[in-house]
Amino acid sequence: MIKNVVGMYFSPSGETAKITKKITIEITDNMRDSCLDDLGYSFYDMLELTKHPGISPSIDCSEETIVIMGMPVMSGRIPEICKEMLAKVNGNGAYMIALVAYGNNSYGDALYELYTYAGEQGFNVISAAAFIAQHSMFPKIAEHRPDENDIKKMLEFSRISAKKLKRFVCTDIDSMRGRLAPLAISGSIPKRKPVSLPIHPTANSMCIDCGTCAEVCPVGAIDSKNLRKSDPKKCISCTACIKACPQDARGFYGSLAKATRIAREKLHFKRKDPEWFI
Repeated sequence: MIKNVVGMYFSPSGETAKITKKITIEITDNMRDSCLDDLGYSFYDMLELTKHPGISPSIDCSEETIVIMGMPVMSGRIPEICKEMLAKVNGNGAYMIALVAYGNNSYGDALYELYTYAGEQGFNVISAAAFIAQHSMFPKIAEHRPDENDIKKMLEFSRISAKKLKRFVCTDIDSMRGRLAPLAISGSIPKRKPVSLPIHPTANSMCIDCGTCAEVCPVGAIDSKNLRKSDPKKCISCTACIKACPQDARGFYGSLAKATRIAREKLHFKRKDPEWFI
């Protein structure tokens, strides 16, 4: 019997978390209306899997849990750190809804990657979707998204996904549950490492060296002895440091960053809509 729905996410800018939480709540409500009156939900920030130096924490799910997992898209891929996090989560037959969020450019192979890696970790992926959120690096792209139309799409996706879930979790007769067919998600597992933009956050004169940026950086790219820069070999430009800075001092500065922003705004102005696979 399903007892809980868990929304799990990696969301440095906060946008992926918003989408994951919304769909987690909607899935729970839809399932409560059928066979699971006492179903509860909770959230888990997967950054917790990286905050314990020298310790390798892991999460063991079970068939009593439905997992809604959200990951951000970076250059058409899920970040390498997401693969490392996912490797610490054991599905053990739990049902999953896989989500990626991207900034109105392209989700590339990211959704296929999440779907594939989740299956390898023992999850039964019931549905998958790519939703649009405000671009974390260039916020004028997909500004104010997810918007009202996106929310409607989330509600529709949640309703259809819950309907499919009910076939598998709301009956005790195995022969009535049906078999979980593979999802027809386009993409592949690229052999190359993800390509990152050659621009990284730095701090301006408003920086007070408080160290918040170094504390929130998921990949340790900010040296506590040199807080105003980011290590380009480690930084994934996730914008966690920008969002967390209490002085609003960090950002993408310089001529290259400006030129990249202008080019991206021109290239990705046309609205894209969510896509899903059920």
